[in-house]
This record gives sequence, C-alpha cells and structure tokens, in this order.
Amino acid sequence: MVLLPAVEVVAARERARAQNGYTRWQVDELYDGFSNGTPRIGLWLDTSTQTPADTVTEILGRASDAEITT
Repeated sequence: MVLLPAVEVVAARERARAQNGYTRWQVDELYDGFSNGTPRIGLWLDTSTQTPADTVTEILGRASDAEITT
C-alpha cells in the first residue's frame, strides 16, 4: 500500500513542519523518482484531500485491492 498525496501537498506539508525532512534533495525530485520509478503494485492512494480518518476508512474499505498475489 502506498499513500501518495500530490507533490504540491507534500511540499506544503513540509513547509509547515518545524523541522525540514528534505535536506539533501528537493521534494519534487524525490516525489518524481518514487512515483515514476516504483512499480504500481497493490493499492496506491492519493491522500491529498483526506483526513487521517478518511484514509483509514478507505484502506479498510479497499483492503482486497491492496492484496498482492503471486
């Protein structure tokens, strides 16, 4: 399962933090590398507009979409 809000949302959240978690790379560089370089296996959720409770509800409601079978 991947929680992947829009890059603009990630950048805004980072700016709002007291400490900067992105010191060596820029948010957009990491985002692009991750989102374009990671195979789309399992459930990927855009949580840009979700509260934590909304995210949990969606995860629980879509648990079967997150299953990976070989």
